[in-house]
Amino acid sequence: MWRNRLLFTISTLIVFFMAGAVYLAHERAMGLVHPARTVPERTPQQVGLANVEEVQFPSGDGLCLGAWFIPPSAENPGPLVIFVHGLGANRSGLLDQAKLLVDHGYGALLLDLRNHGESEGSVTTMGYLEVEDIRGAVAYLLGRSEVDPQRIGILGHSLGGGIVIMAAARIPELRAVVAESAFTSLEDNIAQGVRQLTGLPPFPFAPLVIAFGEQEAGVDIQQVRPVHDVAQISPRAILLIHGEKDTLIEVGNARELYAAARAPKRLYVIANAAHSDLLEADPHRLEQELVDFLATYLVSR
Repeated sequence: MWRNRLLFTISTLIVFFMAGAVYLAHERAMGLVHPARTVPERTPQQVGLANVEEVQFPSGDGLCLGAWFIPPSAENPGPLVIFVHGLGANRSGLLDQAKLLVDHGYGALLLDLRNHGESEGSVTTMGYLEVEDIRGAVAYLLGRSEVDPQRIGILGHSLGGGIVIMAAARIPELRAVVAESAFTSLEDNIAQGVRQLTGLPPFPFAPLVIAFGEQEAGVDIQQVRPVHDVAQISPRAILLIHGEKDTLIEVGNARELYAAARAPKRLYVIANAAHSDLLEADPHRLEQELVDFLATYLVSR
């Protein structure tokens, strides 16, 4: 009798554990594929940017994307940098970096990725289809007479950092790449994220998150592997920037990406920075690194 009760108790606990695992994995996957949509908290004018146009253009696969366009001021046509935000953010998230470069004469295009901000779309694919958003941005810029088509760069943060690596590997018009707080692969960082957010082991939770995410997004999310794409950027240059204290996407991601990249490449690790405070942690050095990198590999082409 007691053995039957013990087996029943164990079986019940296993069922509850598996049901809990499935629920947690499903919720995590839905949070990645359907992040809460936010609208810009700040405007370009609030950070001192003028001559700003509110523009729209289609992604490579036909979604309408919203963006701010700021023409280059140093010369006409001049160099311009596309700015790509992270998961759950919007175009206003990189206004400070844009202001920094606009002050040095660069133009800027800050876009809302699909399913973010004021852009169309109902699903986020963590980079798989977002490459088409960048393709649409480049096509739009090639039609602007103020922009030198040979001097279009791109800067992305977090999810945007992975996206710009994948996009540059496929879009040759992107002449210089800056990836902040980027990840090596979605699969590796989902495993890490499961442990951090839930305290639970990556297995079986991470594979379940991936499976639910792929089912919901309708794409093979396991192909989101910037570490496999980064070498294809060469002979164009890449600058990888990461915070040493980043607990969301650990700095080891940047070191692996740097090792996988081909020259020309640079790595700048900010000792006292976490995931999203790179500019605040070391503003003067970050400005120096960005301006020198772009002057060398974008402007001087």
